[in-house]
Amino acid sequence: MTKARQQTGAAGEQIACNFLQEQGYRIIERNHRSRLGELDIIAAYGEFLIFCEVKTRRGSSGPHPSLSVTAKKIGKLRQLGELYLSRKHLTYLQPRFDVIAVQLADGKPPNIDHFINAF
Repeated sequence: MTKARQQTGAAGEQIACNFLQEQGYRIIERNHRSRLGELDIIAAYGEFLIFCEVKTRRGSSGPHPSLSVTAKKIGKLRQLGELYLSRKHLTYLQPRFDVIAVQLADGKPPNIDHFINAF
């Protein structure tokens, strides 16, 4: 991954965290890594433990960022979520998987789409 793509991804994740906090979510962890992969954002909201995948793109042309969450990626995220729940003993919280798509365009505020319970 190029440095520019890493910076875009990090910027999108920060925007997503700020957005979630403004909506009343409590951020528990960011960039949680395990042997299976990475969870971008883990947050709590009411009785839910939210595993949030963030997809960020620069510019307004091209496919919507959320379209890059493939069936294979969904399967991996579910495995990561199950592993996290079992390791942290958080079975009392209802797991939920969200996707936040962030589109960055020069000189404009970011466009944020939050797909609640995306899969």
